[in-house]
Amino acid sequence: MPRPRHEPIDGALEPLPAEHHAGKGEHIRDVLTAMVLNSRDGALLPSERVLAERFGVARMTVRGSIDALESRGMVRRVPGRGTFVQHPTLTHSEIFRSFSEDMRMRGMTPGAKSYRARTRPATRLVAANLDIAPGDPTHYIERIRTADGIPMALERTNLAAARFPSLLKVMERDDSLYEVLSRVFGVRLESARQTVTIARLADTEAQRLEVGEDSPAFLIERISVDNMGKVVEYGRSLYRGDRYAIQMHVSPPTQGG
Repeated sequence: MPRPRHEPIDGALEPLPAEHHAGKGEHIRDVLTAMVLNSRDGALLPSERVLAERFGVARMTVRGSIDALESRGMVRRVPGRGTFVQHPTLTHSEIFRSFSEDMRMRGMTPGAKSYRARTRPATRLVAANLDIAPGDPTHYIERIRTADGIPMALERTNLAAARFPSLLKVMERDDSLYEVLSRVFGVRLESARQTVTIARLADTEAQRLEVGEDSPAFLIERISVDNMGKVVEYGRSLYRGDRYAIQMHVSPPTQGG
């Protein structure tokens, strides 16, 4: 049975054999690395004091080993809470694909929770980006997107209800929105315009994403367009800053540009 998310890892950490004392820092790093690789993302490591007692070494030795893991992105320290297992950072690239497709390509299982969906009048901002009139009905979908059960992003998006009248009836919590649009409405998404900025999560957003208060995040504003050049969706989603890196392709200006 998997451990609760913040339950401390309880492994058998034996005192160092005498022959290891010369390279005790390296040995501790090896043991902790194996522990992290075999633990659930977000699991809580034993405290420095507990580790020092179990290994029979000074706390500074343990701290140096944890520093090495942190520099490799394998753990993260949260002041006042402890040190947590952190699995590798995912790259958010220029390639246009759905969250579900992206996670499957990484060998992870996409999912969702905290699903909320309703139809509401378009605000001026939403209307301008969807190319509809203010007040026109829009479908609003909000959910936490997960990978292997781990919260990765708080997804919020809007679509014109007149174009997709039955969307909320056929859309399920774990469905890929783009797959539903293709299968039910025959819409093929072709490209998107994205703007990425840095944001600080509000307390409620941090709780839903299971990260610390004021944790950094990427705010990704996306306008998706179909193969006919028509706007399909407008969304503003929050991606965990501790789990994502943004990748962009850059090139020199063309001659005469």
